[in-house]
Amino acid sequence: MAAGGLHLMLSLNEVGGIVLKAGRGAGLPLGQAEDLAAVATYLLGISGKAKVITNALQEPISEPQIDWQDDRVVVQAGSASMIAPIIRDAFLMGYDSATLSDLSHVWLVGAALANDRIALQWDGLHLSRSDTEVLRPKTGPVSIPADDWDVWSALAAKTYVPESDASRLAGAGAGLTDND
Repeated sequence: MAAGGLHLMLSLNEVGGIVLKAGRGAGLPLGQAEDLAAVATYLLGISGKAKVITNALQEPISEPQIDWQDDRVVVQAGSASMIAPIIRDAFLMGYDSATLSDLSHVWLVGAALANDRIALQWDGLHLSRSDTEVLRPKTGPVSIPADDWDVWSALAAKTYVPESDASRLAGAGAGLTDND
């Protein structure tokens, strides 16, 4: 484990790849893990808020409870990694506002919308469509706190095939002999 306070300089591709694997290791369905990876690269390219991603990965996965009203979507309960894609899809379908149940979810939901170029404004738990310009994330390396990277790596490791002669015979790794 890395000592707290250290930072790693990583490409957004590296971040997206590890967050996708970490999401799967945390038990997210593949689609939500892919969405979380896309949101992570956007969020880190804008704000460097790695802790938001770490918190979403460590939050117990729970079924979203959503009330679809005529003019808005109201989230009653659910984990951020499951809610963010639903709210994004609601805005893509034409909804103009949403009310969240947890303030800690605002960054993740906001990044999911912004990643799809949907501008919004928020007032506490209420998000609404806006006509402002959506920020573009920076490209190039981002600084990730080593303690967040350690959490992501540990979750990603849950998806790896255990090392064994049988797994190598089935094609994992370099095989029983490596003559390259």
